[in-house]
Amino acid sequence: MRPFPVVVLGVLVIVAACLSQSGYAAAASSAAQEQSRRQLVLEVLQTDSGVGGTNQFVYFRVFSDRSVEFHPKRNQELKTESISRAQISEEDMDATLKVLARQDVAELPSSFGSTYTPIDFNWTLDFTIPRGTRSQSIRVVNFSPRMAKKNSKPYPEALVRLVCTAWAVRQDFRTEMTDLRGDCQDFVVNKQP
Repeated sequence: MRPFPVVVLGVLVIVAACLSQSGYAAAASSAAQEQSRRQLVLEVLQTDSGVGGTNQFVYFRVFSDRSVEFHPKRNQELKTESISRAQISEEDMDATLKVLARQDVAELPSSFGSTYTPIDFNWTLDFTIPRGTRSQSIRVVNFSPRMAKKNSKPYPEALVRLVCTAWAVRQDFRTEMTDLRGDCQDFVVNKQP
């Protein structure tokens, strides 16, 4: 009678090991599926240059699952400060996707230089928009639609719409950012910062 309990115990150990590996494989597969569903939709990096130095930070990264990564501050502490994470609303996600899908946005040039001469401060926005197997890159230096228009170098509407949409998403989070309410009032619903 002794061999029977030993055999049963051995079978139970093998079954438990298989179930454990199966559970691990399922968890790993689920994590891989989640990662594949979470695709980058838009990345915007901001670089500030001035008498105090140059700092680049994550303006934001928006992912297909509505998650967002961003640096909340614009200062020297960025070297030690971690990226914050949040979720954007369905409304903001839909607005972002609609702007990115516009043909005039897809056809924007890759660079927009400053339309005025800054005195002691310069800021650049670098947009990366994944489009299938390639990415569209757009660099905007010293974004200011009013100054561009005043200097007879108006931006295309698609560019203003793109930058203002990004600004509207970022203002949903507790962040330091340039106030673009006046420049963006015709392109997004003004929100309270």
